[in-house]
Amino acid sequence: MVGKVIDISRALEPATAVWPGDTPFTRRWTHQHAPGQAAVTCLQLSPHVGTHLDAPLHTVPDGRDVAGVPLTACVGRCEVVAVLGHRGPISEAHLPPGWSPSTPRVLFATGTWPAGSPIPAAFASLAPGFVDFLARAGVILVGLDTPSVDSPDATDLLAHRRCAAQTVLILEGLDLAGVLPGSYTLVAAPLRMPGVEASPVRALLLPATTLPTGTTERLGRVGMAL
Repeated sequence: MVGKVIDISRALEPATAVWPGDTPFTRRWTHQHAPGQAAVTCLQLSPHVGTHLDAPLHTVPDGRDVAGVPLTACVGRCEVVAVLGHRGPISEAHLPPGWSPSTPRVLFATGTWPAGSPIPAAFASLAPGFVDFLARAGVILVGLDTPSVDSPDATDLLAHRRCAAQTVLILEGLDLAGVLPGSYTLVAAPLRMPGVEASPVRALLLPATTLPTGTTERLGRVGMAL
């Protein structure tokens, strides 16, 4: 039994907010239902629309593309941490004293970008030094329910670059509304698109006990060179 599945991805539709300058989601019929004919649509979108995974290639010219990221980083034990209402870079100061990650994947629920709303002028992001802190603790994937791990006015994308340097994958645009903090199993694999720097994902949370019996996973950096 898989148990309860929680969908933490946003709907991809024309109304989905897009980062200024990116290509919004559009769809059109190339073939509609007719006698003897199947319906087919044509989609156009930036791979950064909605819930998506950023590969190192997004900020590093010779970094891995989404087809080359280790899928083991995208599936496994995960912790949802609440930092509700915080707008601005998250650091250790915004978490309980002594907090450290308990799983190799950490998702921060901030509530600063509700699903279906425009991209706000201010939202939660990650302080570059906090990325280093997470990496030292063995985190291999970090996620946010906001459009970016960098602040909306960032021009240098330091948090993205620290994630790439520390071999930490990035999930952005999650929908964690109503998700209780705690341990889960995350499934959030990107599409296999060589040469592309990001990919939409259907991100799912399963019960923490979903991993097969006998499977162990420790906090560590083994095999995570991106």
